Amino acid sequence: MLIMKNTNMKTYIVFDCYRTLIYKKNLALTVQDFFRDVESVFIPLPHIERAYHFIYDRHKFKHPRFESAEDRKKFYINYNKELMRIIGFEISDNVALVLNDKLTGVGYICYEDTISTLQYFKDKKYPLVLLANWTDTLKTVLDNVGLSKYFGTTYSSHDLSIQKPDPKFFNKSLSSLLLDNETVYYIGDDYELDIVPARHAGLTPILLDRDEKYPEQIDCLKIKSLVDLKTLIF
Repeated sequence: MLIMKNTNMKTYIVFDCYRTLIYKKNLALTVQDFFRDVESVFIPLPHIERAYHFIYDRHKFKHPRFESAEDRKKFYINYNKELMRIIGFEISDNVALVLNDKLTGVGYICYEDTISTLQYFKDKKYPLVLLANWTDTLKTVLDNVGLSKYFGTTYSSHDLSIQKPDPKFFNKSLSSLLLDNETVYYIGDDYELDIVPARHAGLTPILLDRDEKYPEQIDCLKIKSLVDLKTLIF
């Protein structure tokens, strides 16, 4: 299905960030190595990966907003203890904190299709926007992975004091774009967090389903790779 561009309309392409454009490589492997080396415990990678998927779904509707370094510390202590509890281990606050130090050192990287896709639409003069549930570190992360230059506008839930899936997250950040003569597409990887609220806010959502998490979802545009956008938005 092609989305034909009306020459009388301005088209904006808005992206989610984590698991859409970037991810943390070897996150599960870092956890496995940590417990093998520090606790002499071997945890199979599939168990860790499933635990990460589970805890992500459990927390995705309540993204943290840290008011202090102590808030951040407490959150990640509890998060890592919960992660390990899902796997079947109880760990102390101190072990959870040391584990978090290890995980913090795992840098974000771009998916293989991210840079080429953003460059393609930038070359075609499409205004690109990034909106994400994120803490006050979003700008630093984007700078580190080389993505800042692609976006004319960037907002995080920390900036807006509101987060997805509240449709007001989109209305507040894109109020100047949501006009009758403009089209706004939103690309995200989570149906409940991205697609449903974006649609309610008046955007045209596109679900990026890299791992076929939503095989039965047919009520929205869906792609398996960002590269597919090149033939979808024309």
